[in-house]
Amino acid sequence: MKFKALKKVLPGSFTLNTAEKPMHAGEIFYLWDALTASYQMVNIGETYYMNTQDGELHIFLKGLVEGVQLFRIPKIERLLKDAGFAVPPRPATKTLQGKPGVGQDVKVSDEEVLKVMLTLAHSLLMLDARGVGTATTNEAIRGVFVDLLKKTIMAHDALMQLGSSRHAFTPAPLATASPGALNLGEAYWLWDQLGNRHTTIVLLETYIGNTKDTELIKELEYGLYKVAFPQLEKLEMFLKDDGFTVPARPVSRIKRQPAGRTGKIIVKDSEVLSILITAAQVDLDLHMNALGNLYRKDVRELFKSFVFEDIDYLPRLIKLGNKRDLMEYPPKVTAKV
Repeated sequence: MKFKALKKVLPGSFTLNTAEKPMHAGEIFYLWDALTASYQMVNIGETYYMNTQDGELHIFLKGLVEGVQLFRIPKIERLLKDAGFAVPPRPATKTLQGKPGVGQDVKVSDEEVLKVMLTLAHSLLMLDARGVGTATTNEAIRGVFVDLLKKTIMAHDALMQLGSSRHAFTPAPLATASPGALNLGEAYWLWDQLGNRHTTIVLLETYIGNTKDTELIKELEYGLYKVAFPQLEKLEMFLKDDGFTVPARPVSRIKRQPAGRTGKIIVKDSEVLSILITAAQVDLDLHMNALGNLYRKDVRELFKSFVFEDIDYLPRLIKLGNKRDLMEYPPKVTAKV
């Protein structure tokens, strides 16, 4: 009765006629990701609820869990079901395993442990990648973050392998009926990165035509011919191998304008370099986020290679930015004694 009443008040929250207007792979993947994350939120919230004796914290955790169960999970489940997808089973409640505050009575399954650890490892991947992109003044500090990132990737690989071998995880539905096919999340990440490479190629070619600076052109051409185009070819290959038609590549802009001129708008070399550094930092974040959601080994290896290429290319841009005094650093601070 409670859900029927809510549906009358918020009908759009429960159905969007997805059968008449199908969602694309990215929309389905993010709904699936939000649903499984909500299940984990309930699982963890109830575990902590049963392990603390703090009455105020009990009220907070109970409200948090009930809010997720009432306003997030039914809404997402209904949208996925309306689109024809079977949703994974909800985790069994832990509030029936004893009284709040008696943690030894709470049982956590091996599956639940692996899911929580994978989520935490994903968070570390994102934090370490952000550290690599942020460390622009001290190469030694960047080296620390790179080392941490590589170790976290190894840990994430190990967790993914162990959990997958036990069928502990709930990846998004398969994108096609072929054996060993990409799941919808993997298909989305490949497609999304394909569009990212198209944009990157357009920008790099435009910037090459916008500057006469030979040193900057060298870095732009490295990004174009050593990073963007090779990665584009790999992404196209993966999608084609799974039966997807890839969009046409952007028309080349090389030598369409005299060197140092793109048209009416002139972008300064310092602005070009700043944009490139920001784009390289964003790419690293995107690749790392994708890696945290990939299950198929060959696709994971592809994105790991992209991450390591980002790690190699970003310092080249930062070095040139430092050399030209073009970097905009956050405030420098020291500990007060």
